[in-house]
Amino acid sequence: MKPNILRYTVLIFIICYNANLFAQPFTLDKNIKPIKLELTEHPKYKGAKYLEGSLLLKQKSVNYHYVKGHDIFQFVDIFIFANDTRANLKADIVYNTWGNIEETQKTATSKNGVINFKVRSYQDIGFTVTSEESNNIPYTVIVNASPEGKNYLGSPFTKATEKNMKSDSGSGKSKVVSTSNSNIWIYIIIGVLLLLVGLLVGKLMGRKKTMLFIFLPIFFVFNLESYGQTETEIVNQEAVDGLHEARIGQINGSIDRINEAFETEKALEDFYTQYRNLGSCLGSGSPPGQPRIPSFCDGEESACADCFASARAEFNRCRYNLEKLQTIYNCSKAYTDAAVALGDNVSGYHGVVGIVWQSQKRGIMRSIAEVEKAYDKKRVEMLHSFHESLMDLNDCENAHGMEDWYDRFGVMFYNFVEMRYHR
Repeated sequence: MKPNILRYTVLIFIICYNANLFAQPFTLDKNIKPIKLELTEHPKYKGAKYLEGSLLLKQKSVNYHYVKGHDIFQFVDIFIFANDTRANLKADIVYNTWGNIEETQKTATSKNGVINFKVRSYQDIGFTVTSEESNNIPYTVIVNASPEGKNYLGSPFTKATEKNMKSDSGSGKSKVVSTSNSNIWIYIIIGVLLLLVGLLVGKLMGRKKTMLFIFLPIFFVFNLESYGQTETEIVNQEAVDGLHEARIGQINGSIDRINEAFETEKALEDFYTQYRNLGSCLGSGSPPGQPRIPSFCDGEESACADCFASARAEFNRCRYNLEKLQTIYNCSKAYTDAAVALGDNVSGYHGVVGIVWQSQKRGIMRSIAEVEKAYDKKRVEMLHSFHESLMDLNDCENAHGMEDWYDRFGVMFYNFVEMRYHR
């Protein structure tokens, strides 16, 4: 018995920034053998991912699944239905650990008997399927990850007025003085906030060293088999009856509408709100307090000069890269906090287990300084690229009559972004 308990204390962390890998929902139960659902390129929609297959739920048991292959900016639909319309299934979507249930649906209360989870997540998406039926139940799972949708940060640009255009006219000078004074207060506020954040981080690092942030490098790689979590590949879809095919046709019709909406990158805001963020580490709207900045061109980039189109494309690319950087960091923190908390709870069951766990945890905690250093270095690189995109916009604005655009307006947005993406 003791050897098995000791094995329970081994943590699985396979995190790699470039490969976009996050571990499946965490567990210390070696009896849980989740089924891996690996998404592949959608045959019809560029940038979308897809999976379809049949599985079998044995009577009064639980099937564990986790979806891999999606990205932070993709919106994931998971469809589940019993091949026999008389059978009832229940499915739970989970976050970080198998015991942390985010949403529950049943085929008996779902439209056309089809469960549909709409979620966003940077890490693997875990869900379970159960039933109280006294017989085995074949069921179908279809997963779609839309093309990337990168609209939710919104546009900060607003149409410049006549007063905004010149910096050396009478009214313009007044505007410059006002902006300069505003900047001074912004710098003071930023300085105070940075001081408070520094003090808070100092306290947290002093009191709460059980926090673990895993990012960029692979710090710990353990054998999945030693943890009791073997991967079972999904089987191919077999021939089904007419009703089964009709259901799949309806689902694929829904997937077509979803992918076509996101493929244009012009999906309506209410389309975004249909999807649940798994955890609070993902953003889904314009950052609070985002400033509005005047621009000669406040409409579609295609209706403006070429320099606006290219500069704003780089401007948005940098913004979403910074957003992704912060999301990886925050989601890693949430995942590892949950895993460490579970390890701490289990380690209290046996003295020897506690000693082994504390030894493992000390090794993990030593990586924190390296993780933070890696995050800060990457952030500085991205901010440098973002600043260059603002300077390109400055050149374009100046060419169209907006004098000293960066000094008067662009720097305010840069300061906002720099502050937002601090750890």
